[in-house]
Amino acid sequence: MNNKQLQIGWASTSITPDRPIVLHGQLYHRISSYVHDPITATALVVENGDEQFTMVSLDVASVSLDYIERVLNTVSDIKGLDPGKITFSATHTHNSSRFTDDPHRELFEKNIGGDVLQKIQEPENLMTAEESRNFIHDKLVSIIRDAWENRKPGGISYASDYAAIGFNRRPVFDLGEGKTESKMYGVCSQDNFLRFEGTVDHSIDMLYTWDLERNLTGVLVDVPAPSQVRELHYFISADYWGPARNYIRDRLGNINVLSICGAAGDQNPLDLVRLSKTNVQELKDWNAQAGEVFRNFDMENECSDIGERIAEAVSRGCRKAKNRIQTRPVFRHSVIDITLPIRKVTEQDYLEALNIIEEKRSHFSPDCPMSSADQVSLFEPVGIINRWKQLQKSSNYSFKSNIIRLGDITVATNPFELFVEYSLRIRARTKAEQVFIFQLTNGSGGYLPTEAAIAGGSYSSKPASTVVGPDSGVKLTERLIAEIDKLWQ
Repeated sequence: MNNKQLQIGWASTSITPDRPIVLHGQLYHRISSYVHDPITATALVVENGDEQFTMVSLDVASVSLDYIERVLNTVSDIKGLDPGKITFSATHTHNSSRFTDDPHRELFEKNIGGDVLQKIQEPENLMTAEESRNFIHDKLVSIIRDAWENRKPGGISYASDYAAIGFNRRPVFDLGEGKTESKMYGVCSQDNFLRFEGTVDHSIDMLYTWDLERNLTGVLVDVPAPSQVRELHYFISADYWGPARNYIRDRLGNINVLSICGAAGDQNPLDLVRLSKTNVQELKDWNAQAGEVFRNFDMENECSDIGERIAEAVSRGCRKAKNRIQTRPVFRHSVIDITLPIRKVTEQDYLEALNIIEEKRSHFSPDCPMSSADQVSLFEPVGIINRWKQLQKSSNYSFKSNIIRLGDITVATNPFELFVEYSLRIRARTKAEQVFIFQLTNGSGGYLPTEAAIAGGSYSSKPASTVVGPDSGVKLTERLIAEIDKLWQ
């Protein structure tokens, strides 16, 4: 059977609030004080009459099922559009909003008690949770509808290149007597620094779209690094994706750019070896996650340099891809249900966490509330209690994954902050020529760490910051490989 002509549509919109909003991505409470640069949402539709996908990328730390389900219900009336084949992915900037409630605040209130928590001074014009949900709902419905209605005959091509964007953020330190520990954002200039816990991934995957006159209309750029250069501060920003998109358009014209965060659970866009020399105390404060930290480097230059490196890779890829345009590629899309075992905690863990919280709580009162640091220090025991309660209801975590074949490439989505090791296994072992891994897509399942990370400890490997463990990482990897390869049968 002949494959049909592709129809391609794009749309983009600003999702920058015009009022202060609760920021999402750090353990301490933040309300935006100003807009440093705009945040956006972009939609790409590809369909051929038999098959389709709609990909939406948002400049947020994670996407919430809360508003996704409402958006899908609303767009279900668009003729021909399959809501089940829409993906929502986060670029993982920590200078944006969740556009719902404040999950950390709710979790602490439920397990500690709001009467002793840090007192928050909220501006009178703060955008409420309900207003935030309505705001993002309307924006997403609009661009999905516009991208669908903007479809025109076109073609796709793809390329892979390299740029040093992501660096491992879990250095390993010698504790003596043959013992080691990992520390997220640890200080590498210390005498007992040994190595980094995991590998790095400097690949960049790109999918280009073209009209029938071979004019470039847009590009999907998959970078395995969260956009977290500016993460600790109180303003709104797309982080390095702002300059990256500008540099891409400077080189390739005023095209659409769909920004994707690839598997990067143990990567960040800053080189800790370099930063450690001038940020010893700052890295310790950063690791504590108790409040804003002013580090000794120029965030503007850092984001600009990263953006330029991405744009150079996209430009190099385009020179190769423009000679390989396909208008009728093999096109298949499966949506699979995956269930993984939730990472367990014991009843003893639960009881110890209760004791820790009760002891800490006893030092505070409504007249003498906790500071931000006091509150953040209880993140792990609160997480254990929450996990124990979760396990009383279910021992499994279920989600949907989208597996797409377009020509010789594939896209595979997951809701985790997936450690690089799992991504490399998938990319190396599948039949696809090129694999685009979309993490933090259609939900947020926390970090998915490796065995080495569990042994090393620190944030991103603890129960409070993970939903599933390395056994689930192996199961997810094997399932995605099998499902990808089915599309080549």
